Amino acid sequence: MITLHSEESTWGKTMDEKTVDEILPYSLVVIDKPCGPSSHEVSAYVKKILGVTKTGHSGTLDPEVSGVLPVLLGEATKAAGFLLRERKTYVAVMKLRDPQTDEQLEDAFQRFRGKIYQKPPKKSAVKRELRIREVYSLKLLQNAGQFVVFESEVQAGTYIRKLCYDLGEYLGCGGLMAELRRINAAGFPENQAHPLQHLSDAVWLWKEKGDDSEIKKILVPIENAIQLKKVVVSDGAIKPITTGANLAIPGILSLDEGIRKDEPVQILSGKGELLCFAKALKDSEEIQSKKKGIAFDIERVIRAHNAYG
Repeated sequence: MITLHSEESTWGKTMDEKTVDEILPYSLVVIDKPCGPSSHEVSAYVKKILGVTKTGHSGTLDPEVSGVLPVLLGEATKAAGFLLRERKTYVAVMKLRDPQTDEQLEDAFQRFRGKIYQKPPKKSAVKRELRIREVYSLKLLQNAGQFVVFESEVQAGTYIRKLCYDLGEYLGCGGLMAELRRINAAGFPENQAHPLQHLSDAVWLWKEKGDDSEIKKILVPIENAIQLKKVVVSDGAIKPITTGANLAIPGILSLDEGIRKDEPVQILSGKGELLCFAKALKDSEEIQSKKKGIAFDIERVIRAHNAYG
């Protein structure tokens, strides 16, 4: 990280200093969604359990699909678009009309690794237009005759149901998705996901017994979920950038190396709290070499300057 200025920050709080009520509006929970309810319904359950004003999920799962579903809470819902860009990993069961050999399956998988053309299926929430998506990995786990189990890491917005259909067409025997589970989303693996009952139990311990240890384990600060490069600002810059002004070079304490013009970044306080998202107007090297000028265009504010009253 490149240091431009040194300053002792007094605004805000570190994570260790915060109460659960202060953590809640700027965090998310990673739910292990069961088959049955829709993603929207699971998000609504989380809202009711935690008693927050709003929730929003990152990456829709169909009702019959289980697995990792990050649910953002309160002000953290404003960061949803930055989580949706992340890769996702699935384990799928594909049913074929006729069994195929491992060699035939591997040949088909090789055809669908990398960038592919895909049109969303009829049962989808987006416009059915041909688009390019990337399949980062496609691995055979088990070949059990008509049923094939595979794991695939894909770009957000890739439809595994359509991938199964297209694989079946390539193999010449027809294919459909029989089961699907998401095992990683927004960088969170399934071993970090919690059933709704665990969340409910943790809230009960917190509110009824005064024990916040379990709920603090489940709550993920939004700062821990965003993978963008970082820019740390001075206390004096916080009010201007969270009330409409762009970020000038004198207000920057430090920033990551390698930031390029037009790249999205996250703006943090001196105590590490996410304030807003911005677009770089200059490369980090140019920012380092100058003493004044506007460096970042603020695009979305997450935490206001008066967040602590």
